[in-house]
Amino acid sequence: MPEYTMLDKARKTPETRLDEAKQMPVYSTYSRSILRAITMEYPLRIAEIEVSQSAADERIVGLFRYDSESGGRKGPSLLIIADIASTLYAYEQLLDALNAAAEQTRTLLSGTGIDPMARFEKLVERLNEAVAEFVEREPSELAWHRVNLFLVEVFEGRVCVAGIGQLSNIFLQKQSDGTFRSFDLLGSLDMPASIDPRKPFASILCGELNNGDVLFIGTNNFERLRGELGMVAKLKTLPPITAALEIKQGLERHGIPDDFAGVVVAQVATSIKHVEAVAATEKSTSSVEKMHSEEKKTEEILSPSISPPKPAMTLVGLWARAKDFVKNKGQNRKSHKGKNPVSMASMRGMNAGHGNILSTDRKRTLLIAVLILLILGGTGAWFYSRQRFTAEQQLWNAVFDQATDKKTRAESDLVYGNEERTRSLMTEAQGLLAGLDEKTAERKAAKEGLSRELQELAVKLKREQKIAPVELTAASLGAQDGSFISPAFKEGKIYVMDLAGESLVEVNVLNKETKRYRLPDGTARVTSVATGASGLYLITDAKTMLSFDPKTGAYLSTAWTTKASSTQGLVLYGRRFYVLDTLANMIWRYAPVGGSVAQETAYLKQNSSSLADAAGMAIDANVYVAWKNGVIRRYLSGAEESWTPVTVDPPLQSASGIWTAADTDRVVVSDPANKRVLVYRKDGRLVSQLVSDSWSAPSAVSGDEIGKKLYVVDGNKLWQVELP
Repeated sequence: MPEYTMLDKARKTPETRLDEAKQMPVYSTYSRSILRAITMEYPLRIAEIEVSQSAADERIVGLFRYDSESGGRKGPSLLIIADIASTLYAYEQLLDALNAAAEQTRTLLSGTGIDPMARFEKLVERLNEAVAEFVEREPSELAWHRVNLFLVEVFEGRVCVAGIGQLSNIFLQKQSDGTFRSFDLLGSLDMPASIDPRKPFASILCGELNNGDVLFIGTNNFERLRGELGMVAKLKTLPPITAALEIKQGLERHGIPDDFAGVVVAQVATSIKHVEAVAATEKSTSSVEKMHSEEKKTEEILSPSISPPKPAMTLVGLWARAKDFVKNKGQNRKSHKGKNPVSMASMRGMNAGHGNILSTDRKRTLLIAVLILLILGGTGAWFYSRQRFTAEQQLWNAVFDQATDKKTRAESDLVYGNEERTRSLMTEAQGLLAGLDEKTAERKAAKEGLSRELQELAVKLKREQKIAPVELTAASLGAQDGSFISPAFKEGKIYVMDLAGESLVEVNVLNKETKRYRLPDGTARVTSVATGASGLYLITDAKTMLSFDPKTGAYLSTAWTTKASSTQGLVLYGRRFYVLDTLANMIWRYAPVGGSVAQETAYLKQNSSSLADAAGMAIDANVYVAWKNGVIRRYLSGAEESWTPVTVDPPLQSASGIWTAADTDRVVVSDPANKRVLVYRKDGRLVSQLVSDSWSAPSAVSGDEIGKKLYVVDGNKLWQVELP
């Protein structure tokens, strides 16, 4: 006969044990028989794997588990799995900070009845705050690419995951035909390219494990041994604890000098409920008990005739007594007719108060009835109001949770630069919040707190930066407002055209030394200044061009033949001249030939937008054009691209100047209507809104991409600011 181990017995299915139980006798003469009805449930099982065989500590490997219980009911289990490729003390302190925060937050949240995913979001939010606080006070800089750290919470068939880096993981999903599909669960987490220490756990993943599903998460050194240990086969065929034990024994047999840590989470079937049906044996005192039972039945039959029971003090009993009272009163009235008044008086004297309708007993009954009605009415009213308040509170909480969820998603989208979606989610959250009342102090406090968080998020989304610019120079006293135009930076000096003084102003940005170079007599009004390889070039509204040599301070007339109807802007890029012609709705391109500018060609080949209100132009291989109404477009090889910068708050509704360069990732626009300078990335995302109390209407802008400086013309002054 084969020997059966405890493991073999444990492998019997609940259905097999139910069939065996049904074969047991239900009744027996001399013994007690038991039939157990077995119901099926599928709880999660967690099995840990820890092996320490490393001779030298080159890594920090950790597996932390936190279990909780509330009201006699098992709560969520939190697992933290760490695999850090360093042994610096700072990383150990990081784990200590996470451990303390997880223990505190888990204790606070374990007794709450909120949704598991919402609870996990709050836990991750607190751990992010703990990491941010630790990084702020830790003097050593952490190398986040060495950190592989994941949080796993298991509760009521649901698993939630958040993490940094990558760990070895196997997720086996059981199909209806008994086969398994394998997934890289941790690879599904959306992680940023670089870790933000203020929010390292940037995304979470939650889902349910069905019956037969298995999840393994462990340190990265499991990957190279997955085949040798037969991990997938063990996880598919063995119970989770047995599979974890055999994997651990396999690691010990291989004797690999390394530390391993992992956990197996599985959904398995088990029998947990037993309902006993007991058939008692016949006792020796059954005859006495039978006689006692017969006597009791006889007494119950005779007792109503001997002592009629009074109706119970309930609504039905009170109604019965009232009917009896009315019936007896009618009979008394009939019997009293025709009686001798003297004999009636004597009968009344025998029982004082016999003729009074509201006797003491009846008053007591009436009072009790009134009290019962008041209690029932009060209880019903309280119960109704309580039910109504509970339903109202549940609806209030549901709407508040929706607003909170949209705020959280808006924060995530802002981190990843999706500002349009951030703005949309914030609007939805504010709309939900506006519809909530403030009937209780708790509701008012919760609403004010979320409103404050949305306002803080709006400030972050606005990206407004108040600055203190440095004044470099100003136009002469009494000059007409707007005398300064077209700033241009070259070799440590910033140049700006002074129309009132009819001169080119040169400012050394290091010491603010200022020089003025008066234009040659008879020069028409200058419309634009651009920097070239050897000096500066100026064009006029009379379609003439001058070159300026900064070394000698001399002007030379440059031969230029053009079909342009107007000269709104001039930019030099790659030894080519680009002229913005607003009247002809064209951008013209020229090449230098000897000492002249020739070979005129039309740059725009496809343009559906009129250039009549174009305010400025900048080039970095692409051509950027700004319109006076705040529209900015980008062109490549003469064709307009589908490029639109993100919407800002307040919206950009005016533009007077634009600047960029090939060696910078910034596009800068001056907005005189809102007294600001906007700095965009070249992918259209907003970097900053620069505002200052010193500005009234910034009209033009230029920059130094190497020195990270911006030069802003405002009125008759030239300012210097840092380039964000």
